[in-house]
Amino acid sequence: MTTMQSDFKFPSIHNFPPFYTRQPTDSTWESQLSQWKDLILGYCRHYNIFRIDLHEVTAPGVSELFENSKLKRRLSIETLQEIVDEMVQKGDAEWVDGKKGSKSQAIIYWRKPEDWATLILGWVNETGMNNNNILTVYEIAHGDLAEGQPFYELDQFILLKALNILVKRGVAQLFKGSSDDDNMGIKFFNTS
Repeated sequence: MTTMQSDFKFPSIHNFPPFYTRQPTDSTWESQLSQWKDLILGYCRHYNIFRIDLHEVTAPGVSELFENSKLKRRLSIETLQEIVDEMVQKGDAEWVDGKKGSKSQAIIYWRKPEDWATLILGWVNETGMNNNNILTVYEIAHGDLAEGQPFYELDQFILLKALNILVKRGVAQLFKGSSDDDNMGIKFFNTS
C-alpha cells in the first residue's frame, strides 16, 4: 500500500491530531478503535486492498491512510496492531502470520469470505459453468470471463477461503494443482 493521489474522502477525524495516538481512557479508546476500523474497511474497499503489511504502512511517507503529512502525525505499529487485533475479534480481519507470534501481515475483510463465495457462485450459475466444468483458481480471479466481476483480482488467500466455503456447501469440489494454488482446479455442480 503506497501513497497515492486519493479520491477517497477521508472523514474529518483524519485531520484530528489525537486520532494518531492511542487514547488512554477506555471509552475514548473504544470510539477511536471503531473509527479506525471503519476507516480501514472503507479505504481498503475503495482501493480493493485485501492485505496490509503493518511495518510497511506505518513507515514514514508510505501510507496516506495511517499518516497525515499535513499534521506530521502517523499511527504507530503497536497501535495499529491493537486495532487489527480488534478487527480480527470482530471478523473484519485475519492475521496471516499470527500463529507464528508475529503480527505484521493482515488480511482485511471489507467483504467477508462467505459474501465472496456467494458472488462467485452467482457468477458460475449465470455463466453456465455449473455443469461439472472445471476452472482453475487463476481463471476465477484473473481470467477473461472474470474481468469486471467484483472478485476479479481477489487476493488468493481470500479466494481459497471462499472456494472452501462453496465446497462445504456441497456445490463445488477442489482439485490440487501440480505446483501451486493457481493450478488448483474447482468443479462446480449444477444444484438447480
